[in-house]
Amino acid sequence: MSASKNSTRYGVFDPGFRIDDDLTVIEHLGGSRKVDIYLCRSKSRKELVACKVLNARFTIDFSSLEAVMEEGEILSVMRHPNVIAGYDVELEPYPRVIMEYLGGQTISTTFFQGNWEAFDVEDFVNIGIQLCDALEYIHSRGYVHLDVKPSNVMYDDGDVTLFDFSVAEEYTPEDTLRDNAGTVEYMAPEQTYRREIGHATDVFGVGVVLYELLTGGELPFPVIRIEDSDERRGYRRELDYSERPAAPSQHNPKIWPDLDSVALQAIETEYDLRIQTPKALRIALASALERQT
Repeated sequence: MSASKNSTRYGVFDPGFRIDDDLTVIEHLGGSRKVDIYLCRSKSRKELVACKVLNARFTIDFSSLEAVMEEGEILSVMRHPNVIAGYDVELEPYPRVIMEYLGGQTISTTFFQGNWEAFDVEDFVNIGIQLCDALEYIHSRGYVHLDVKPSNVMYDDGDVTLFDFSVAEEYTPEDTLRDNAGTVEYMAPEQTYRREIGHATDVFGVGVVLYELLTGGELPFPVIRIEDSDERRGYRRELDYSERPAAPSQHNPKIWPDLDSVALQAIETEYDLRIQTPKALRIALASALERQT
């Protein structure tokens, strides 16, 4: 393995590195503490693919290896225009998931780095509708995503694709599932407090993303620091759900009342008061859009 001299990350593959007989690295696209994502050329597929590789430091960590395998297995059954497709998962010589390469940019980059005012409210609603379509499909396959956020949604000329299933879990309504994985700013109370989660947990994630889009980057709930009993950290970050968020129209006067109502119902902190499924949220958004246009 060759590490890039210009990278601050350990063990990043250089362009031209052969991951295996099929995959050649073109570019390092980013990553996290445990994984690196590369744009690769696939000889067998004769196309560009994305490859998520477990960083060398974690290859002896069983839980990390298991996470790579689980994500690969989940992606292998996903075939929907608004959901990233997985092609394969391999353990040797480097644990990795091979998946569809997505063009465009994430919602974070497209809308929150100076371009937000170039779009209409209808554009934001259509993004919400497509995310609902993605999640309705994911739920029909027996999973919850649990990490819907702008940096996990690719945007390309009006089309959106949800990706990153690293914390997704198997789930059906008959299950009892508790999980506090996810990203703090987009976590429903039941995630934060490790209560029972369900399909409405993903609705909350879509609701926060929609709220951000409608308001130009405002989060509905502030992040606060809580003292942690773990002395190594000292504190933990979580959302403060104590006050009802302002209606999106208070930040953006272009928002119409019907849309205000739907946006707030999607982020209700009480699970049973929240819009319960992506399909129901999709219908509500489409109805609000139709009444306005």
